[in-house]
Amino acid sequence: MSNLSFYSIPAYWFLSLIPHSYAISVITKANNGKWSNVSPRSTTWEDHLRKTIPADIYARYERSESASKNGFENLPIFVGAVLAGNLAKLGAREMNVFVGSYLALRVLYTLIYVNVSKNGLSFARSAAWFTGTVLCMRIFVKAGLALNAE
Repeated sequence: MSNLSFYSIPAYWFLSLIPHSYAISVITKANNGKWSNVSPRSTTWEDHLRKTIPADIYARYERSESASKNGFENLPIFVGAVLAGNLAKLGAREMNVFVGSYLALRVLYTLIYVNVSKNGLSFARSAAWFTGTVLCMRIFVKAGLALNAE
């Protein structure tokens, strides 16, 4: 069996970019086809959007951007786990199951984040995030044990 775990890193990066692209499309459609790429993180642009876009659409935009940012914020722990698992020579099957499960959880996390606007349901997103983090920590521990056994 081939170890596909290194390929999961660019896949994860693209998964984290998708909600940002979606956020831009949502806001552009609601803003008469206009998107300012000059300084899209400026408070002036955000204030303009907040005042001119319907609240539910702006909230979806915010959730999409937040999902993207969270993806990039969690990239280091995922990459670290992939590197640690490979450094410790964990099996290809174990690494493939890990990255497949983690990527599936990130897709679920993103879908929940973008689409759920009720507080009660948002805890499913937290559960998906927590489960993915536990998967990464498990790989770190298994890698540490394997390296210390040598």
